[in-house]
Amino acid sequence: MDYPVSLPPSTTTCLSFKVHRRQPELVTPAKPTPRELKPLSDIDDQQGLRFQIPVIFFYRPNLTSNLDPVQVVRRALAQTLVYYYPFAGRLREGLNRKLSVDCTGEGVLFIEADADVTLAKLEEADALLPPFPCLEELLFDVEGSSELLNTPLLLVQVTRLKCSGFIFALRFNHTMTDGAGLSLFLKSLCELACGLHAPSLPPAWERQLLIASESARVTHTHREYDDKMEPEAVVVGDFLVSRSFFFGPEEISAIRGLLPADLHNTTFEAMTSFLWRCRTIALSPDPNTEMRMTCIVNSRSKLSNPPIPSGYYGNVFAIPVAIATAKDLMEKPLEFPLRLIQEAKKSVTEDYIRSMTALMATRGRPMFVAAGNYIVSDLRHFDLGKVDFGPWGKPVYGGTAKAGIAVFPGVSFYVPFKSRKGVSGTVVAISLPVQAMEKFVEELDGVLHVHRRKPELVTPAKPTPLELKPLSDIDDQQGLRFQIPFIFFYRPNLTCTLDPVQVIRRALGQTLVYYYPFAGRLWEGPNQKLAVDCTGEGVLFIEADADVTFAELEEADALLPPFPCLEELLFDVEGSSELLNTPLLLVQVTRLKCGGFIFALRINHTMTDGAGLSLFLKSLCELACGLHAPSVPPVWGRQLLIASAYARVTHAHREYDDNVEPEAVVVGDVLVTKSFFFGPDEIAAIGRLLPHGLHSTTFDALTSFLWRCRTVSMSPDPNTEMRMTCIVNSRSKLRNPPIPSGYYGNVFAIPVAIATAKDLMEKPLEFPLRLIQEAKSSVTEDYIRSVTALMATRGRPKFVTAENYIVSDLRRFDIGKVDFGPWGKPVYGGTAKAGIATFPGVSFYVPFKNKKGENGTVVAISLPALAMEKFVEELNGVFMTGSFARSKRTFVLKSKF
Repeated sequence: MDYPVSLPPSTTTCLSFKVHRRQPELVTPAKPTPRELKPLSDIDDQQGLRFQIPVIFFYRPNLTSNLDPVQVVRRALAQTLVYYYPFAGRLREGLNRKLSVDCTGEGVLFIEADADVTLAKLEEADALLPPFPCLEELLFDVEGSSELLNTPLLLVQVTRLKCSGFIFALRFNHTMTDGAGLSLFLKSLCELACGLHAPSLPPAWERQLLIASESARVTHTHREYDDKMEPEAVVVGDFLVSRSFFFGPEEISAIRGLLPADLHNTTFEAMTSFLWRCRTIALSPDPNTEMRMTCIVNSRSKLSNPPIPSGYYGNVFAIPVAIATAKDLMEKPLEFPLRLIQEAKKSVTEDYIRSMTALMATRGRPMFVAAGNYIVSDLRHFDLGKVDFGPWGKPVYGGTAKAGIAVFPGVSFYVPFKSRKGVSGTVVAISLPVQAMEKFVEELDGVLHVHRRKPELVTPAKPTPLELKPLSDIDDQQGLRFQIPFIFFYRPNLTCTLDPVQVIRRALGQTLVYYYPFAGRLWEGPNQKLAVDCTGEGVLFIEADADVTFAELEEADALLPPFPCLEELLFDVEGSSELLNTPLLLVQVTRLKCGGFIFALRINHTMTDGAGLSLFLKSLCELACGLHAPSVPPVWGRQLLIASAYARVTHAHREYDDNVEPEAVVVGDVLVTKSFFFGPDEIAAIGRLLPHGLHSTTFDALTSFLWRCRTVSMSPDPNTEMRMTCIVNSRSKLRNPPIPSGYYGNVFAIPVAIATAKDLMEKPLEFPLRLIQEAKSSVTEDYIRSVTALMATRGRPKFVTAENYIVSDLRRFDIGKVDFGPWGKPVYGGTAKAGIATFPGVSFYVPFKNKKGENGTVVAISLPALAMEKFVEELNGVFMTGSFARSKRTFVLKSKF
């Protein structure tokens, strides 16, 4: 029969298709299997697991393969059931409601189906994340098959798509297995589908290991099974809706911004505490209501007497509960629920698990408390996203098919997922009443809302020359072909009636008269040579308003990178981030409701460096404050750094090594970014690590220290070659001819210091410091001329990023003095984030005055989460504060949720 499926209006694209299913069949083990009665464990057969869980996997087509996925999966399923033969049996219930599997070999349900839709259409309609509007067609509920007893323990449906992709869906009885156990079953299924003769890890039943002995006693207070609580969850509101939310590196970084920087926490703990609080706020319970957060803790590693076999596929988890009043959850800092969750997880020990089995055996296998509860199951470590049947590769999505379990909607599963932008993160499906869902989304959007007007082009205030101006050979190297964002925060001036948007827009038009190449567009000629076509088309300008005060941003520690709301304060106009034929400058001015404002800009790095940008911004401020012309006239003069036909490469430029992998490989989970403040006390502490009398600048000391700490945190192989690249402003090095004072192009070198990880981590700090000093001293006029020759003759190579840490010192460029008049200097003025383009291994040194009035340097660092924890530990070990990194924020990235 044909079953029409229509996706509802909530999806991005309206889509209808038909599913044709054949009659369900039973797939039995490919060989005879033992006929026996196998009792489940006391964890398996608790009341809270007596339901079915659906999972689903979407596969792209492989047009070079003529294999039929239905046949592949059906055949592998029969072979797998030889080893996992209890799945081919039926559940029976005995005394004290004890469940056992009658290993009858009757088989599991299998459905073959075809859908007249392509994976591309499903993807276009956003139908590859839960809730799947067509789930009941892609995983058909055969009548009577969802009962607990005397029914198949597994239901599988394979649906071919007309593009040759397919969907693999299955539903399993939770009493038989958990996420880790299902992962073992699916791994075996894939291995047999791919030609192995037996699973690489033989399955182990061994349920007697978790059956309570007659002498077992309940030794813990298991509040997750409180018998005084109403067993059913009551959700107030109209009908339920489900939505999926993606948490990538930026979202996790934003959540961590709500926590004290020195508070050790995992991604799971940070995300779960955040969702618990947001969900509580969304449900608007009575403030005195007891709210619960239940973590499903995989407990295999907790059991050692005896240990759980590696092939064990039964349920081995605990469900410790964190409890707090709604009032405390909604009003206290995020640290409060996070610590409750940490304490709950920590409570799970071997004795705790044994106590739980005793509770099940002696108290009638109770149901967990559902009232006021939110349950989270983390599936990210169970390889569900790697279920690979061969030619079709890994699934686009692989995980649970919906939020909630059975009749209780208050469950979320954490599923690994890669977004369309290629960002790896976690998908979380949430079910809530309609009004609560609206409020939940608002909470995730955060308190910072920005209203933007349409982007406009600001052109020079007067006619400017129309000409083609080549960039220098320093400007147009491959490593500078990206945009770099800056941001400046200004306090209100309550005596001022001027509008900062109008002031800056007008001054920008005037400044472009003098810096008219910025109003043009880049053009690429032979040998990748870039030039500016001075068309006078203008730069992008965005006017915006945010319903937040400067004081709220400051209180939330949201005035240092990473700025969780950056994409709202510096909006990426579609197409504007390309290199060629797009505006060379993007400016956004955002008024705050207190009268303060935020000035943000994004600049094409091929046009200028820190010193050049400082000249541009100084001119912009001077014209905003009433001057008729810049005090330092701008100079183009790029021919000064274009290699002559006779130029030769005279130095060994290891920064551009062509025998090293050009892309950086970052090992670990998602990246996190933190800002660190180095004031007089911190610099003095670093100085104490160096020999007395050793001459060094603050830059040398700080940079050598950060290079070593960063290396330690990344835990590389000891023989790995590690790099430290210093960006050296080279204007003073050039004498023949000299660089004019108004020159605003790129004039820097990037000499590299190189050492093995072992030497960096074990030798005294003097060792990396002297390497850095040697690298800096290598930059001479001849060195710069050699760089220009290298660019012109070797295809403008990109600097090496592998195992590299790059530092750019902006402290001497007056970036923190960008003063538009009545509002004074910015509280923070500098780069808007760590890293450049797709390479996170860059830090900028930005001058900053902390809340204590101390002048120092802010450094933003991006690292994998585990490496960041180790990095902070390294810093704390030297500074002995225990809380070196910045504290908390209360602003959440809006547009990502």
